Formats: sequence, structure tokens, C-alpha cells
Amino acid sequence: MRTAGFFRALPAPVKAALPARLKEVSHRVRSSQAQWFYDDPRLHFEAWWHRNTGRLELGLHLEAAPALNERIAAGLARQLLMIKARLGERIDLEPWDRGWIRLYETHPVEVFDAARVKVTAARMAELIGVIWPMCQDLRRSDAKIRLAERE
Repeated sequence: MRTAGFFRALPAPVKAALPARLKEVSHRVRSSQAQWFYDDPRLHFEAWWHRNTGRLELGLHLEAAPALNERIAAGLARQLLMIKARLGERIDLEPWDRGWIRLYETHPVEVFDAARVKVTAARMAELIGVIWPMCQDLRRSDAKIRLAERE
């Protein structure tokens, strides 16, 4: 299977594997990546093929305004031990390009096939199921803090 076919095959099994409360996810697909998001596409989960390293990245990309990215990342950083306990030690949180931040892991991939679709979809659903509710809580808390500061 070519990478474009692999990424086109991912959205349906990811959505099917999500808990009921998270099934209203949107997605977009390109030839070397697929993204899942809820209300703001700048805050999305991504499967991204890094051809030069032969690795598949899975994780959350915070690509909104740097201040929002920082606030969400700070909250995730406070919970990183718990995140790693639930999702594994391979998860890393790091600043990235243009004020963006990512919480991600990578996997070596030699072949894209139906088995890789199944494994990747299950893992992406697991990442979304654990991390997105935390992001929602952080965004709600942040909105309350900003509202209180204006009063």
C-alpha cells in the first residue's frame, strides 16, 4: 500500500475506535499525513510520515497562537507523568516550529499495509481518548481564568 492509501484508510477505523463521547471528530487527509480535530483544526491529532527517517509520528499538534499553545502545553506538562503512565514512556512534549508544540511519539515503519492501518488507528484512538479530554479541561479552565481577569 502506498502512503497516500494508508492515510486515506485511517480516518474510519480511528473514529470507530473512539469512545462515544469523542466520535464527533472531523478529519483531513493528505498524501503523507492525516489529522483529526474537534472545534479548532489548529489543535489536532496527527499521523505524519517522516520519509527521511522512516518513522511514523502520532500525536497532538498545538498549532494555534503561541500563547494558547503554551497554556495548553503547560497544563499537559503538569500531567505528563500521568500521561506517560497511561500511554507509555515514548510520549514526548516539545516546542516545535513557529511557536507550535507537539505531544507525540514515533514508530519505525517498513511497510504500510492493512495490519499497520489497524495498529495505527487503534493507537491514534487511544491517544485522542486520553489526551483530548485533558485539553478540553485545560481550555475550559483557561477561559474561566481569562474571564475572571477581565472582571
